[in-house]
Amino acid sequence: MSFDTLAPYYRAMEALAAGGLLQRCRASFLAEASHCQRALLLGEGPGRFLVELLRANPRVAVTCVERSPRMIQEARKNIARHGLNSERIRFELGDALAWRSPTGVFDLVATHFFLDCFRRDELEGLIANISAATTDGARWLLSDFHQPGQGWRKWRAQSALQLMYGFFRIMTGLSASQLTPPDLFLEAGGFRLEHRRLANFGLLHSDLWLRACNAPRQLVST
Repeated sequence: MSFDTLAPYYRAMEALAAGGLLQRCRASFLAEASHCQRALLLGEGPGRFLVELLRANPRVAVTCVERSPRMIQEARKNIARHGLNSERIRFELGDALAWRSPTGVFDLVATHFFLDCFRRDELEGLIANISAATTDGARWLLSDFHQPGQGWRKWRAQSALQLMYGFFRIMTGLSASQLTPPDLFLEAGGFRLEHRRLANFGLLHSDLWLRACNAPRQLVST
């Protein structure tokens, strides 16, 4: 899976398809990150949430794990364009599924429109490993696509998701072919859902998850 081909056009594609809606989802719980000290961003892409995080929290140290070199280039350009301090950011080029960290390091995790890229078996291992890297009381901010349970909203979402997965499988080699909700895996990692906001008739959601103190750390090797 690689987003290199789409990297230069990703922001324009997002604006054309959704206007500012996806960015509003990313920033939905940004206030929860204002006092965090060490943040982990996965699949950050061109850095739209990263810019807002640096603005909201002038002290946070950020680790960005990104598989696409061209997305990292775009993120660096975005940071420079807004005149922000890049010394607080460490970009790590690599596959999130293979990435490892010492336990209990990060008090903030952000995965915006990222977890939907993985199959169920991949998602389980990924979330377990990332959960092990978080501190007690850590916050996990995520935005993603969502499928309502019934009615016309359900059928509308199914059509949109089918088109989206078909497009990205062709363009990026995306491994997933359908949406897998991450909730059960986050709960297994010691997190509980604090708040969820739905948008676009239930097609999108933004979540705030909180890691319980003394929750067991279960590292899953893949």
